[in-house]
Amino acid sequence: MSVRKNKHNTYTVSVYNLSGKKISRNFKFKRDAVAFESKIQNDKRENKLIASNIKNAEVTFEQAISDFMNPKHNLRKKTVDKYNFFFKQFKIFLDSFDINYVSEFSPDHATRLFQELTKPRVLPQSNTTVVPKPKTVNGFLTVIRAFFNWEVMVGHIVKSPMIHVHNLKVDKGKPDYYTEEELESFFSQEMADTYRLAFRGLFYTGMRIEELVNVHWTDVDFDKKLIRVSRKPGFIPKTSNSERSIPIAKPLYDDLQKKYINKDSETYVFTSVGGRRLSSRTLLGVCKSVASSAGIISRAFLHKFRHTFATHLVRNRVPLERVQKLLGHSSINETLIYAHLISSDMHEDISVLNNLC
Repeated sequence: MSVRKNKHNTYTVSVYNLSGKKISRNFKFKRDAVAFESKIQNDKRENKLIASNIKNAEVTFEQAISDFMNPKHNLRKKTVDKYNFFFKQFKIFLDSFDINYVSEFSPDHATRLFQELTKPRVLPQSNTTVVPKPKTVNGFLTVIRAFFNWEVMVGHIVKSPMIHVHNLKVDKGKPDYYTEEELESFFSQEMADTYRLAFRGLFYTGMRIEELVNVHWTDVDFDKKLIRVSRKPGFIPKTSNSERSIPIAKPLYDDLQKKYINKDSETYVFTSVGGRRLSSRTLLGVCKSVASSAGIISRAFLHKFRHTFATHLVRNRVPLERVQKLLGHSSINETLIYAHLISSDMHEDISVLNNLC
């Protein structure tokens, strides 16, 4: 034992640290001296186990999350912001259990995390009880699950503690879209030409709003009548499938040709008044105002034009596989939300069998 008692009734510890350097430390109480010596010895044993690949190195959540987010620089800012928000909430949970290291997070903690995420909460302002939305809970779980999978991959832990935690079932409702009457009423209202072009762009291309506001004139091919959704500085498409070329419908093609002659911006096709880069928040405000003036009772939002684009294509018997490509969906499963729209035409589909027997 390297703890010795001094003549002044103090205790000295002489021990070699992790670097092989001999250190001495004095303590008033023997228990503190023994504890210090034990810590050094335990650290040395841990270090040997790690060096021998028998045990993984201890990594703090702070460092692990930072390392996990570093490669995410190629994600859209909106996605990075979402990840950061979820990790901020996750750290609050970790602090409540005084968990500092990745290896300390157990399957029991994962179960407790799931319980906290799905627990109804009472809003103090209104004293009403709210139940977390499955989609929000699943988004949180997806990020945390990806994080622990990453920790397994880099060798910090052997097995993810989130394996037994499954997503909540989400009831996918039918997509909300503008009817033909609502579209006619909407576009008959007075509005700035630049906003009218943006709304027509959303309807005739089915683009997401972040795709539309980042369309440059160099993305428009007037000869081939195509608009490209492409990666560029400051904009990253949602997925690799989102990078696509969309045929330009004739009404929009005519609009774009006129706009090109008197364009407000040398860069952006769809702009705010004055040729500034179009803000989705500004356009949403205009959308709600125009819809109100048009007497549209259903909820007005920008993504509804994308649903409308897909809905009218499917109703006119455009195959779902083509609609998938036009929308830039990664999987046909995303496009299947519109499948119910073709049910009324199935009698015509099976009529080909009428004369077979």
